[in-house]
Amino acid sequence: MTTAKIDHLMNQCWRAEQSTELDGWLVRRAAGVTMRANSVLPAAAPSDLGKALDYVETLYQAHGITPCFQISPAAQPTDLDDQLAARGYQLDSPTLVQSAAIADVLSALPAPTVTMNISPVADAAWTEFWWRTDPHGAPSEQVVARQILDRSPALHARVLVGGEIVAVGRLALADDWSGLYCIATDPAYRRQGLAQAVIHGLLREATKRGVGHVFLSVLADNAPALALYNRLGFTPVSRYHYRVRALPPAEESVV
Repeated sequence: MTTAKIDHLMNQCWRAEQSTELDGWLVRRAAGVTMRANSVLPAAAPSDLGKALDYVETLYQAHGITPCFQISPAAQPTDLDDQLAARGYQLDSPTLVQSAAIADVLSALPAPTVTMNISPVADAAWTEFWWRTDPHGAPSEQVVARQILDRSPALHARVLVGGEIVAVGRLALADDWSGLYCIATDPAYRRQGLAQAVIHGLLREATKRGVGHVFLSVLADNAPALALYNRLGFTPVSRYHYRVRALPPAEESVV
């Protein structure tokens, strides 16, 4: 699978509220909630790079969003990362993308022994738990996050103890692939294998729908997660990072 295909799948699995086509680039916007949904996916080189960059910056700033690009090996033009760095964009969140055959992952995981519910809908309780346990922004932004989740087909798992949610996870579905997202466990229940149980439940359900492969993204410096995914049979297939426009310091007002 090419890195361009991976970029496409990840975009399918995490859809922004608005996307503007710009001469080969996809300029995504979702009220500033999550970097992926508020960054440019540069799939093809624009005919005039300087004009395209000016347009992106003007559009994002008009919506109150910091200009941001998602840079993978498939980013176009090929020197875009250098061009953005020269323009003052800072590198952020180096991330690895890994994939595996679902059958291999399931064979490496123990069968869950916990009560689990899997639904195609991320309801308010599921979203509130994920947003609180693995915070990505202000509570007021949770509504936008839920709208992002609702824009692509997915399975949502929750582990219950005494009727209370203690772990969740999301498996987005795109083409004949799936992507793991939003794995979160209540701090009081960590190190009990609940994340693995969530992954097992989601992937087992995916096989019933004819899905054979899964991908995930993990921060490059998250050694514990990388060790776990390596044990489960995941191997690197791509990488990406963001380039975020550094804002100049506010000018002092003259009285």
